[in-house]
Amino acid sequence: MLIKNDIKLILAPMAGFSDQPFRRLCIRNGADEVVTELLSSNALVRDNGKTLKMAEIHPEERPASIQIFGSDPEIMAEAARRVEELRPLFIDINMGCPARKVRKGGSGSALLENPARAGEIVKRVVEAVKTPVSVKIRTGKNQKDKRGFEVALEAVQNGASRITVHARSVEDMFSGPIDFSFVSELKKRVDVEIIGNGDIKSLKDAHNWLEMTGADGLMIGRGALGMPSIFKEIRAGREIRPQEELGTILQHCIWMEEFYGSYGIGQMKGHLMHYLRGMSSAKKVRGLINNSKTFDEIKDIVKEFLGNKLENAA
Repeated sequence: MLIKNDIKLILAPMAGFSDQPFRRLCIRNGADEVVTELLSSNALVRDNGKTLKMAEIHPEERPASIQIFGSDPEIMAEAARRVEELRPLFIDINMGCPARKVRKGGSGSALLENPARAGEIVKRVVEAVKTPVSVKIRTGKNQKDKRGFEVALEAVQNGASRITVHARSVEDMFSGPIDFSFVSELKKRVDVEIIGNGDIKSLKDAHNWLEMTGADGLMIGRGALGMPSIFKEIRAGREIRPQEELGTILQHCIWMEEFYGSYGIGQMKGHLMHYLRGMSSAKKVRGLINNSKTFDEIKDIVKEFLGNKLENAA
């Protein structure tokens, strides 16, 4: 069964992974939209060079949204004004990240425990920019806590035009059960786009999500790691192939080197560990890649050890 064209397929913001090269690769492989890694509002207003580079949007990755996080409404508004100059599709406010270093400042998923502050942040950001504002949340602090509803309602009342739900609690991190009922109920309560996120790793998962929730779109994170063609697969309604094409992996290497220089070798190795999943030679190749020092070495290893296997899988 084909998924309707008006169902958006979006690459999720993932720290350390959804950088500009990977976002470009996912757009090339069928993603309708992409979102940057979460960016600190404090760092943006201080003109932190690394954070500003993370916010850059390449023409080939549009439509792209920029995600920001913080707990101070004024600083969030100023950060939104600055990233608006980059012409993002949405300015997305993170209210779902469970990482301790994000929560400890009252940001990310800590805002689920303070709906009033969450609403004020949305209000100030909406007032500060002309770009549409979206908000990403979780269901609540734990499986019994459903304050995600209250935060979503505050966000919509204060001008948010899209809500993305990672349908787990904060305490469940990335491995707890998916709360489909939360998403379907939220869809009934608010009149904005609802995007579903969590454990979408196959065409079957995508169909199940849509059937259970009626969501307007799907946000795919870990399911795209090592398999950016998941977007093409879901849109086509059929399995593309068991592993990624050799050309996809090599293009990823090229764009990583262009964007980061030699500094990106470590990040590329992280991506390659995902590309290697399920391959019989993975252990041997993993060792060679870990010992490589340059992008040329990495590309040679990929071509020599993975080329035949990937071509034979076609």
